[in-house]
Formats: sequence, structure tokens, C-alpha cells
Amino acid sequence: MEFMVSLYLNQMKMRSWGELRRDLKTFYENAYYTAFSIFSLKGGLTLEFEIKDRDAGARLGRFKVKGRVVETPLFLPVYNPNIPVITPNEMKEKYGFKAIMTNAYIIYKNEVLRDKALKEGIHGLLNFDGVVFTDSGAYQSFKGKLELRQEEIVKFQENIGVDVGVMLDVPSRGESFEECRESVIETAKRGEEWSTLRAREEIAWEGVIQGGAYPELLELSCKLMSKFDFDIFAVGVPPKYWMSYDFELIAIQGLNSRMNISPEKPLHAFGMGNPLVLSLLVAIGYDVFDSASYAIYAKDGRYMTEWGVKRIEELDYLPCDCPVCLSMDVGELKIMAREERVKFLARHNLYMILREMNAIKQAIRENRLWELVQQRARAHPKLLESLIRVFKDGWNYFKAVDPIRKRAALFYSGEETTLRPELKRALERVKERLGCDRIPSALSETYPFGQSILKSGILNFDGKSYDDLEKIRIIADYQFGSEVGSKLIPEDVFIEKSKRTGRIRRIWIGDTLIGALRPSDGFISLSLEGALRLKKILQPPKYRVYVSGNDKLIQMVKSGGDVFSRFVAKCDLEIVPKEEVIVVDQNDSLLAVGQAVLAGFEMGRFRRGVAVKVRKGVEE
Repeated sequence: MEFMVSLYLNQMKMRSWGELRRDLKTFYENAYYTAFSIFSLKGGLTLEFEIKDRDAGARLGRFKVKGRVVETPLFLPVYNPNIPVITPNEMKEKYGFKAIMTNAYIIYKNEVLRDKALKEGIHGLLNFDGVVFTDSGAYQSFKGKLELRQEEIVKFQENIGVDVGVMLDVPSRGESFEECRESVIETAKRGEEWSTLRAREEIAWEGVIQGGAYPELLELSCKLMSKFDFDIFAVGVPPKYWMSYDFELIAIQGLNSRMNISPEKPLHAFGMGNPLVLSLLVAIGYDVFDSASYAIYAKDGRYMTEWGVKRIEELDYLPCDCPVCLSMDVGELKIMAREERVKFLARHNLYMILREMNAIKQAIRENRLWELVQQRARAHPKLLESLIRVFKDGWNYFKAVDPIRKRAALFYSGEETTLRPELKRALERVKERLGCDRIPSALSETYPFGQSILKSGILNFDGKSYDDLEKIRIIADYQFGSEVGSKLIPEDVFIEKSKRTGRIRRIWIGDTLIGALRPSDGFISLSLEGALRLKKILQPPKYRVYVSGNDKLIQMVKSGGDVFSRFVAKCDLEIVPKEEVIVVDQNDSLLAVGQAVLAGFEMGRFRRGVAVKVRKGVEE
């Protein structure tokens, strides 16, 4: 392994920074067409993950393990059985948490806890019937020598019946390139060892990505760890990053990991529990978080808010309406006995984290996550700097996964708004597909141009007047590619307009509907006839999703059933979520038309969930 690593890093040194940040299309093309056969060999998966909705790089999804289902983004409050500030039962009953995390090493080292866990199982020990994640204790190595071998802790996690276990990695302090490199190599060796130790298939496992904030080491770690059959990948965030509020390094570490780990694998940020940074980390693609911050901050007399953490001495009011804060005023809190105050603050802090996670999920659902991130970034200069860095470094990734159209308008929230992926991608399409430097006014009702409130000068329209035929042809070129409009929409079409608003509604050739212009975003929704015409215009595999399977599956899609990811044989890798797509069989015969849920490079890799939401099948 040492020789392979040295060779790889030497090759990396010869590449420019731009080459290191490879184009996503090239990255996934190398792996895509083997994905289906690889997964088909594995049989059933221990952890089943699917995307239900999305925004930015975030995935509002769900995963199922051992019959238990939880939603992502997922926050895991960490429970230390030696210091029970808030019990797991209270976390479930009062806060609604369906999953928590505890430390298998701490339980293993306590004879009483160990014996009870082995006898009653981890769920019995904790009195918690939700999903239980257990850490292996690697973090404890920062506090001294870890008196444990991986074989012991892996077997122990299996024997106590955890739902999701973690390998015993070799964490990095992030002190230097060499120290991080050593962590990458040793953790990969541990990953290989873990693959020989795992015995119980029903338990899901997390592999750990190391590399500090060095992109080449993160890429190397992802390559090495992806060789092993982990269900989730976690990122080892060096403590010095979050202790110094170095949000930029934390974000870049997560972004590089997300771009180099297969998309169907959830990504877990170890130890991230400050509400201020959670929205940004979700936006770059983290799915799972864990932290004992609610209790740690409480012991230090710190009170969480959505704009930062305050010491209670700084507060004149309790700016929160959670049940805990409504029960007393700040004066009572300040004179409270320490033990009672710690419990008060811990309960408030956990409510604050829960509130932020719910705000993030709602923002994803409304397609306004970037705006929430921009709002939070105003609370700390380092957070704003990290957001700008994320926009720049993650451009190729975000333009592939951020939905092409959204439910919410794009609002100006600061100078960094011009870096928003949906805006940059739209302007890039205007230049590449329409050959224009200025936006044709024909697109004035098309997302994001018609659904934006921006500073003057950001959107420069050409000011020209277009007739209805010219307008819908320009929209078609913008949506499907250069010169598509004139072929898709001939001269003799009838353009139906709303009697109330005068806006274009439907496009007909004689009595045959070609498509409709969606009033919410100004994009074209194709009819089956429109899909057939587009298929003849575009060379395969453009805007196509190819379905594989038996006659029964093909018939289901023809009848209007959605296309599930596991049955996608191949597709146009440049499809963006929420784009209009053509569903075909492997002979390129039309089956249906619909809207992409997944990006092209993700289709076929997810083993659960919908890849295309079918609007109309050919036999409906």
C-alpha cells in the first residue's frame, strides 16, 4: 500500500490545481457503467438510502436499517452513559429523536455497562428503541493511548446489536501534510482489516475518511476506503478545525469528500453540533451529524442561538421560545445551582439544534437552502468566507446536482449571490446554448430569470421584443440545447394563451399537444408527442434515461409507473435534477416522459428510490 500511495501522490503533484478539481462528468463516467453490475453482485444491502427531495447539494432522504427508518439530514445527539445529562428516552419522547449515538469504547471499558450491554443489547442498555449508532472510540486516542484492538471493538459492537457501527480509524490532528498522510494510510489499512472482521450482515458500518483539509489526501482516502463495502462514510474532522471556528477547512474537507465518494453513500460529519454551521454542511452534501455539543456547551455555561453561542453572562433575555426557556427568565437562570443550570442549558441547546435541523429540512423542501445558508453566514465572518470558498470550489459539483428549477424565487442576499450555482449555470447556458452575452427577454419568465429579486445590473436582458413562436423556440434551445427549438416547434404550430393573463400555456400541432409552458418556472413540459419529436432531434443519450428489466417492468413504466434508480441501465450523465427527460428502453423506443429526481451520474447507483418521476407513459 505504501508504494501505491507514493506513486499516486507523485502523480498528484504533477497535476495543476484545476486538474485536481476534475470535471464531474469525467469522474463519474469512469465508474458509472460498472455500477449496475457491481451492485447486482452484492445482493441485499444492509442500509437502504433514497433521496425524496433536494436542494443545493443537500438530500432530503431516508434510510432504513434493521427495519428502522430515519430521515436525512439526520442529527444524532451523543449520549455518554457515564454522564447522563439527558437520557435517550427523553431524547425520543420529548424531542422526537429517532436515532442517537453513543460510544462503544466507553461502554466496553466500564465492566458494569459492558456486561449489561452484552446481556440486554445496546437498545436495552439505553432504554431506546430507535436507531443506535456507536462510535469505536478512535477519538479517545487524542486523550491518551487507546487500550483496544479493532478486532475487539468490531466484535463488541456486533455482539451488543448496534444498528450502525464505526470502524476503528486512526484520526488526524490536522497538524501537517505528513501527519494527515499517515492517518490516511493507517486508516485504509484498518479498513482492509475491518473487511476481514465483519461477521454480521444486518449491521451497517461506517468507514472513515481522513486527510485533513488537503484535497489530494482526501481524494486518496476516498479512493482507498471506497474499495471496502461500507454503508456510510464518515469524515474525521480534526478537533483544531472546529475549536478554532475554521469553518472554511471544515467545509472544504466535507465538499472534497462528497465529490469523491459514490453518491448513494450517506456522508457523516463527526462531531459537528454547532447550529451556526449545520446549514452550510448540509448544503455541501453531508447527510448525518453527531455531537455532544448540547451538553458540552451547557457545562461551560454556553447558550446556543441561531446566530452563535452566547455565555449566559452576556444575556439580558432568553431569545428562545422552546419549552425550557419559556419556563423561566434569564435572572433565574443566572442564580441557578450549577448542576440544575447545566441540565437547563443542555435541554435548551438540544431544542436549538432540533429547531435548526427542522429549519434546514423545510428550506430544502422549499428550495431556499442557499438563502438560509447566506443568512446564517452573516453571523460570523469566517462562515461567510467559507461559503464563498464553497461556491467557487464546488461549482462543477453543484451545477450537476442543484435542481434546474425551484419552488422558491432567488433573492439577493449579499454580493456572494452572484456565485449561486443556479444563477451561474443559467447564465452559462445562455452563452453556450444561445450564443448570447445578454439574456434574451424571451426568457424573462423562465427560472431563474423570471423568479429572481436581484440587484440592478446582475441580470442584463437584451431588451428585444420576440413574437410567441420565437419565444418558445428560445426557451426550447435554453432547456434542451442549441437549435432544438426550430426543429421541435415548427412554423405551423398553434400557440394557446391564457385568456386571463395572456401568457403562453400550450403548444399544438393541429389537434396534437406538443407541450405546455409551466406557469411556475417557464420551462416546457413535454407531451408524449413532444417527447417523440425531441428524441428524433437529439442524438443518444441526450436527455434519455434507459430502463433495463423484464417485460413486466417495462410495462409498468409504459403505464405511468415511476422509474426506480436500480432499473436504470444508463442515461445522459449531464441530466440535472428536475429536468425534463425522455424514458426509453434499451432499443431507444419511447416508454414515458417525466422529470428527473436524481442527477444523471447518480442514476443506477442508488439501489432504492425513484430516478425519474413519470408524468405520462405511452400506454396510459
